[in-house]
Amino acid sequence: MRNADSVAACRISLFGGFRIEEEAGGSVWLTGKRGPAILAYLARCPGMASPRERLADLLWGDSDGEHSRNSLRQTLSVLRRDLSRAGADIIHSRKDLIGLRPDAVRVDVEDFEAGLSARSASELETALALYTGPFLDGFYVGSNAFDDWAASERERLLSRALGSMEKLAHLVDAESGLAVADRILAMEPTREESYRLKMELLVACGQRDKALRTFESCRSVLKKEFGVDVSSETRALWQSLLSAAEFPSTLQSANGVPAGQRQGRPSISVADIVNLTGERGDDFFAKGLVHDITTALSEVADYVVLSALAPVEKNGEDPRSMGGLRARYTLSGSIQRSGDQLRVNIQLVDAAGGHNVWAQKFDGYPENALEFQDRIARSVVLAVSLELQLTNWKVRDKSPPGAPEVRRLVNEALMKYFEMTRDSLLVSKELAEKALSIAPENARAKRTLSIAVSMGIAFGSLPGTREHVERAIQLAEDAVRAVPDDEIARCILSFAYLCDGRPDEAIVECRHAVSLNPSYPSGHGDLGELYGLCGQVSEAVREANEAIRLGAHDVIDFWRHHGLAVALFAGADDRRALEVARRVVRTKPGFVRGALYWAATASATGNREEASRAIHHCLSQLPHLNMGNVCPGFLPRYVKDDHHARFLEMLSRAGLPNS
Repeated sequence: MRNADSVAACRISLFGGFRIEEEAGGSVWLTGKRGPAILAYLARCPGMASPRERLADLLWGDSDGEHSRNSLRQTLSVLRRDLSRAGADIIHSRKDLIGLRPDAVRVDVEDFEAGLSARSASELETALALYTGPFLDGFYVGSNAFDDWAASERERLLSRALGSMEKLAHLVDAESGLAVADRILAMEPTREESYRLKMELLVACGQRDKALRTFESCRSVLKKEFGVDVSSETRALWQSLLSAAEFPSTLQSANGVPAGQRQGRPSISVADIVNLTGERGDDFFAKGLVHDITTALSEVADYVVLSALAPVEKNGEDPRSMGGLRARYTLSGSIQRSGDQLRVNIQLVDAAGGHNVWAQKFDGYPENALEFQDRIARSVVLAVSLELQLTNWKVRDKSPPGAPEVRRLVNEALMKYFEMTRDSLLVSKELAEKALSIAPENARAKRTLSIAVSMGIAFGSLPGTREHVERAIQLAEDAVRAVPDDEIARCILSFAYLCDGRPDEAIVECRHAVSLNPSYPSGHGDLGELYGLCGQVSEAVREANEAIRLGAHDVIDFWRHHGLAVALFAGADDRRALEVARRVVRTKPGFVRGALYWAATASATGNREEASRAIHHCLSQLPHLNMGNVCPGFLPRYVKDDHHARFLEMLSRAGLPNS
């Protein structure tokens, strides 16, 4: 989102239709539809600029080159005249590029997407308030290329809005969350995961009967619209509601939702920080630290956080049980003093097994108490998020974490990495670079920088130059040499080898990773993609499905499904491959590799309109893609020539430009 002090001459609104307004608030009248279409498209292009030829093809693709260029010139002339009357100087030309002046335009979609990264409920609500209706709702130009692009953006932004609304529903209290869930279902009545969300929130409000009726509504809608039954996950939630005893009504989590009601999310009890300094004044620091950690964890929708400051603890009850329900994990700690310096020790314990999941010490000075507390709280959230994800994968990180500052930077880099957008991967790389500059031999920092570079290439945020590829390989090889039994480093090295077009060596590293830890989903998932590229279809499908089973709806589930799509296409199971590719794009619209398989599989099944829409989706994000650089280049190549040739043929049929 731009700096609030910047001046915008115009505001372009693309949600709910098309509108353009002057800074003072008056509407700007534009002639026809193609002028507004140009503004809408430019507003969504990287840098708000596009080649003239692309605009001409987008809006006059049915005409020959000369006629389409003439039409573009005439439309731009009329558009500039209309904007000039309103005093809006927002269009500029530079050689073959037409663009908007970013400092003179505010776009609701841009502000919406920037605001979705917010972690607090109020900021997220502000961003979602911008979604006033579908993207360019009711705005059709009559050009297949433009209308397909708009439809693709419409679907992508709807998916982002719905996902962010679900996140908001987890951040607010249960009653407010219910209102959000109802809004989601009004927008997308067939969204099964939103019915589960509503069921959970109804139980949190003590309305189990309504939750059971919501299940019946879900089943009825799915049967009517698609002829299918609910998923096993929804059925399991329904069965748990039928059989589970009621929890005490007073049992509340720090998120405002009764503990235990949010199935599938780990519960964490934040216990007292024990004051070992012997100084009574440090009690305030300890209590403030508990509050800060509880608040920081509660802002993350992935957990149910039980506060150790609840009244039950005053009655002498074990804070991990919180009214009879034992938390899955307990976060506890102590503070010590040495002169003017405080040492804070924090540990996360698995209450079921009794073993430590994670521990860290923090040193600081009490005169900067608030800053010190905030630093600890942020570090705890980062570390807990990563450690619980690894625990879910049944993985223990074997690489030494390094000094506290290195550990913090690496954890921040990994959190940005797991966002998996082109921008977040660049931030991840920058943070990992900083960590490595502090500790040049730290294996965890090398490993993190390697995967940030490799994934940056895969997402198109970094060019696949020899320099980048060789650096990713060198860093990963160093990490493997430092800790040979680190399955994470083995998979990262495998991915770097794949970026270099060395699938056989990549398979060796993945197999080694799986031999070290047969429960590691990323090892199986990467093997699935690699076997698919090598034409070993049955092995690929088996490994991909095993990865999906082990990973179970985590942040990189989309990549495992992508590996399955790669394998299914190699096996010419095009209809199933298309279903999987659609799921990948719905889950991760910015993953252009997945969208290219969407295009190829749609083309292979004869869905020409959908294939064209998929290609426009790809080009709207990476306009430079063409038949000459897509594979090998942006995508790894199928090893078998017939698989490779068929993939390129389908992309060509879908409309990927020759050059």
